[in-house]
Amino acid sequence: MSRKGILFCMRYPDDQGFVWRTVVRVRDRIAGLLTDYRSYVAFPQLTGHSVHKIEHMQPVELDCYNLTAANKERLAQFVAANDIGAIVYMSALPTSLDMAFLHSLGLKTINTEQDSFDHRVRDSLPRQLAKFVVRRIMKRQLHDLHIANSASQGEWLKSYTKIPPERLVIVPNGIDTDHFVPPADPRDDSVVDVICAGQARREKRIELILRCAKRIVAQPEFASVRFTYVGDGEMRPVWERLAADMDLAGRFRFVGARADLLPFFQSADLMVHAAERESFGLVLAEAMACEVPVVACAAAGPSEIVADGTTGRLVALDDEDGFAAAVETYLRKPALRAVHGAAGRARVVGRFSMERQVRDMAAAIAGALA
Repeated sequence: MSRKGILFCMRYPDDQGFVWRTVVRVRDRIAGLLTDYRSYVAFPQLTGHSVHKIEHMQPVELDCYNLTAANKERLAQFVAANDIGAIVYMSALPTSLDMAFLHSLGLKTINTEQDSFDHRVRDSLPRQLAKFVVRRIMKRQLHDLHIANSASQGEWLKSYTKIPPERLVIVPNGIDTDHFVPPADPRDDSVVDVICAGQARREKRIELILRCAKRIVAQPEFASVRFTYVGDGEMRPVWERLAADMDLAGRFRFVGARADLLPFFQSADLMVHAAERESFGLVLAEAMACEVPVVACAAAGPSEIVADGTTGRLVALDDEDGFAAAVETYLRKPALRAVHGAAGRARVVGRFSMERQVRDMAAAIAGALA
């Protein structure tokens, strides 16, 4: 009897790196454990310049998110030709898809939720009731399984979107702790490097970090401090202009997106993160694995990764003075950086390894397909 197929879906073309490289790597390793199935990975475009190294999935060109008539036809043909039994989405709530069409193909659907949501949003009572009736009672607008990437994400999906608990599992994200390691040699103490990294989206709030940098570089005791932002996107030109207006040239570098952040983490003395919405925060775990302490705003994901006062500091979302003060404390105390950095790696190895994530996600997917 031939094995059924599983189709893992990606939202972006195969030349898009950064966090998507980690997502694809995790899915590839999951596929390596699901040996009872043939695994495929769908990209909306195969560019010929893939940034991914894939061993256990066959790449195919299919857009499984933008379900136009043409894309539906291609997907239906692929499902039939390859005996696909399940489709695994990334960050695709049921309301964004044509669930009736997917079910008509005989597919089970699974969603691994990576998106960041504003946990401060509240629905009116009538809207809450409507969601409860549709999802909890009628069992509509649901995937067969929803996988949340953090405890706070899972609670949001359950309480705000009304996903039934029996269709929800929590599998925290993980990182490669064998790749992200401290530097072999001591860090260069002639420069104190403060790093921030992430996609250049509005919610990342690099402008807050720029204001923090302005305050710090104005103080003579911090003459050796330099800030580095790694990332790209629509907000980068805005932030670069703001940095120029603040006269931060030479003290705040914009180096663009990089395929591998390891060299930056290994040279960094401190990680800062000011996002107001963050479902997890892979870059925080990667930095901590390299023994870099973290100062972060207490968004949902960072609050689970950073142990406040042990591996870094968590600051209220709108407390800019508190954020800058926490950064200054670490800049003044290299011994504290070393202690909290070592504690950070121990925490990530114990809780946020990719091996644990892959094992738990593979088990959850296999259970949903049984």
